[in-house]
Amino acid sequence: MIASLALALAVTTAPDVYLLTGQSNMSGRGLVEELTPEERSADPGIQVYGNDEQVRPALDPLDDATGQVDTVSSDAGLAAVGPGLFFARATRILRPKPILLVPCAKGGSSMAQWRPGGGRDTLYGSCLARARAVGGKPRGVLWYQGETDAGQADSAQAWRASFETLVTHFRADLGAKRLPIVIVQLADAPSPAISAPKTYPGWAAIQAVQAGPLPACVAMVSAKGLPKKPDDLHLTTAAQRDLGPRLAQAMDQLRRAGCR
Repeated sequence: MIASLALALAVTTAPDVYLLTGQSNMSGRGLVEELTPEERSADPGIQVYGNDEQVRPALDPLDDATGQVDTVSSDAGLAAVGPGLFFARATRILRPKPILLVPCAKGGSSMAQWRPGGGRDTLYGSCLARARAVGGKPRGVLWYQGETDAGQADSAQAWRASFETLVTHFRADLGAKRLPIVIVQLADAPSPAISAPKTYPGWAAIQAVQAGPLPACVAMVSAKGLPKKPDDLHLTTAAQRDLGPRLAQAMDQLRRAGCR
């Protein structure tokens, strides 16, 4: 399977690889039926290394669990429209090169579940294995996570240290000391009237940490003010359509600043 992957990537110009990491808003919960006909058409310059370890033209849902190899990151029946494909399309305008997206997100995942180390039965180990399978030299990482940790005040306090550890390990394990990483700052906190009985006492604390200061070659794009679905937690398709180009601009700025 790896040999066929290498052949598939070798027949064209080597693509820029981006890892899509975090939890449900990266996996995507926007409605596919709200995509325009153009957005449902594949761009031959954008591919996805699917959860089935096959390379194909990228279409939402990128994080489709059909044929999933590493069940640790499965969002079966839930993954839909996230920011990844909107990011790729905007990036192609800024940098007209082929792109390969590698979805690694897992809905509901906490920082503890993303702890570096472990094999393919862990979120980090699985993502690292996929990155290596497609060449091991990603151009960048997108990270959208924090909602689960915001459910506990003590988890929120530890978020910064956990994120900095994750950044250090990604860069060391992928051999890129200045690997550009763009994170999404959490959207507006869910209304207690909608989220009850679940509450998010650490939401504002995590937003504040995500606002910075951040490690070198890490940028933040805020999701504050973007529209959410009726659950008041997940971004709509329209919100992801807005978020993707913001991520592309931030990633481009990091790369122009010498982060790679």
